[in-house]
Amino acid sequence: MNQSARSKVVSKENDFFLPNFCAVKSVFILSIGAQLVAFMLILATGDILSESWDELGLLSVFVQWIALASAGLLCLSRHWLAKLSLPFAAGAAYLLIVVTTGLIAALAQYLLIKINYQWGSTPETIGQFVTRCVSISAIMALVALRYFYIQQQWKQRIELESQARVEALQSRIRPHFLFNSMNIIASLIQTEPVKAEQAVEDLSEIFRATLRDTGSMVPLSEEWILCRNYLRIEGLRLGDRLTVDADLSKVPEDAAIPMLTLQPLIENAIYHGIQALENGGTIKVIGEMQGNMVCIRMSNPVPPPSQRRSSQGNQIAMANIGHRLNLLFGSHAKLKVNAMPQEYEVTLIFPYLKSGM
Repeated sequence: MNQSARSKVVSKENDFFLPNFCAVKSVFILSIGAQLVAFMLILATGDILSESWDELGLLSVFVQWIALASAGLLCLSRHWLAKLSLPFAAGAAYLLIVVTTGLIAALAQYLLIKINYQWGSTPETIGQFVTRCVSISAIMALVALRYFYIQQQWKQRIELESQARVEALQSRIRPHFLFNSMNIIASLIQTEPVKAEQAVEDLSEIFRATLRDTGSMVPLSEEWILCRNYLRIEGLRLGDRLTVDADLSKVPEDAAIPMLTLQPLIENAIYHGIQALENGGTIKVIGEMQGNMVCIRMSNPVPPPSQRRSSQGNQIAMANIGHRLNLLFGSHAKLKVNAMPQEYEVTLIFPYLKSGM
C-alpha cells in the first residue's frame, strides 16, 4: 500500500463514528458507564441496596464482562468496520454487541446453575436469561450507537465550521495587505532591489502558508518565521513607527501551534494599533512556560477609543483563533483579551505538545 492510500485509510478510521475502543481513555469511560448501568439495574429491582451487595458485585462483574468484551471486539474489528458504508458498519457493530451479550449471558447462567446460585427471586432457564439480557443489550446498544453517530456528526460540523472560518480569515488577509505589499515592492525595485527581492520572498512565504491545510499544526518556530516575514514587509511601509520586542526563548521551538495563530494577531496589532498612531509604537511578544502549558502574551499600544477603527475584523480574528484552540485543545486552551485605554493585550495559553504528534 502506497503512502497516499495508507493516509486515506487512516483518515477514514479517524472519521469513523465509533470511538476508538483501543484507547485507554475510551475503555475507562466505558467501564465507568457499565458500572453505572449495574447500579441502575440493581435499583430497578426495588431491593434494599444494603441487602444486595452480593448481587451488585456479581452484576457488576457480569456487566463489565460484556462491556469489555464488546469493546475488545470493536477494537479488533475497527479497521474492517471503517471500510464499510455507515449502515453496514453500524449494523455489524450492533450485531457484534448483541451476539457477545448473548454468548456471555449463556455462559454466565450456565455457571450459576452449576453452582446452584439463583439470580433474582424467580428461577430462570438459560434461554430465558439470555433473552432478557439480549433484549436489554439491544436497546442500550441502539441508544449508544445513535449517540456516537450524532456526536460524530456534530464534531464534523464543528470542524467544517472551523475550516470555513480559517479560510474566511485567510481571504480577509489578502486584499489590503497584498496591495500595500505590491506598492512597496514596486517602489523599491529601482532604488533598493535587494530589499525588494526580500519582500517578494517574504510575501511568497506568507501566501504559501495561507494555501496550506487549514488544520495544520506547525512548530512555534515556523509560525514565528511567518510573523517575521510579515513584520519585515510592514516594516518597509511603516519604517521607524514599527518596532518589535519579542522573546520566545523560554518556549520550546517545537511546541505545536495551529498555523496562522500569531500572524493574524500581529496583523491586528498593526492595523488597529501601530498604524493608527502618529508615532507608531512597539509590539511586545513574550513567551513562557507555565508548567506544561505554553503562554504567549502579545501587547500593542492603541489610540484613544474615539480614534479607533471598527473592531469587527479584530473580533472575527479573535473568535476564529479562540474557536480553533478550543477545537484542538479543548478546555485546556484559553484566549484572554485585556483591552485597556492605551494598550491591547492578548494572551494565548495551550498545552505543550511537540509538533508532529
